[in-house]
Amino acid sequence: MISVEALTIFTREQGLVRNVSFEVGEGERVGLIGESGSGKSLTAAAIMGLLPEELRATGSIRFHGKQLIGASERELSQLRGRDMAMVFQEPMTALNPLMRVGRQVAESIKLHTRKSRREANGLAADLLESVGLPGTGGRYPHQLSGGQRQRVLLALALANDPSLLICDEPTTALDVTVQAQVLDLILAGVAERSTALLFITHDLAVVARVCDRLLVMYEGSIVEEGPTRDMLTNPRHDYTRKLLAASDLEAA
Repeated sequence: MISVEALTIFTREQGLVRNVSFEVGEGERVGLIGESGSGKSLTAAAIMGLLPEELRATGSIRFHGKQLIGASERELSQLRGRDMAMVFQEPMTALNPLMRVGRQVAESIKLHTRKSRREANGLAADLLESVGLPGTGGRYPHQLSGGQRQRVLLALALANDPSLLICDEPTTALDVTVQAQVLDLILAGVAERSTALLFITHDLAVVARVCDRLLVMYEGSIVEEGPTRDMLTNPRHDYTRKLLAASDLEAA
């Protein structure tokens, strides 16, 4: 469904992501793991067409066969929120602080469908209820907790049943209990829609719970990949072993 080949992201002075290639199949759950600065978020931004203006990307990113590198902003904006969506680490950067959260979800639905305002409002209320936020559509983002805002962002991302959901460290700022609840909601949301998931994190315990397959990124390159169970019980690359040693998991 999504095929990345020889992706390279760079500034005038240096390369940030180097020759990255991977695929995500329909309905597959793939983890992209690595330490801060390894290039995970830049890779996700390139897929979504959200790279900062000062960065350039070469290589190929095909989504359902459509080439995204070099695509116009109009083409990308038609895909974002409808066919592919993203949940960010800090929801306040993605939510409009001056708009009630129910309206934000409804506007996303209206933008990509022919639903009436009444239909969109009803669907928005249903979506918020599905992520454990019944009756909160009339609130503003600042009136919600961090975990609740992350749930709103998940409702927004799933509003139009995308075929690809990218989650970029969505639970890092949450406490353990809320983190588990949000992960359960993500898994339920993608399973219900047969949505493919690219889950970005540095936390091996999280991807062990969420992902079928792992990609390990180090200094801008993918250094190892494979089924989650194999990667966590028999890591081959030294960097993967270090990640495992620093986590709460233990290799067999």
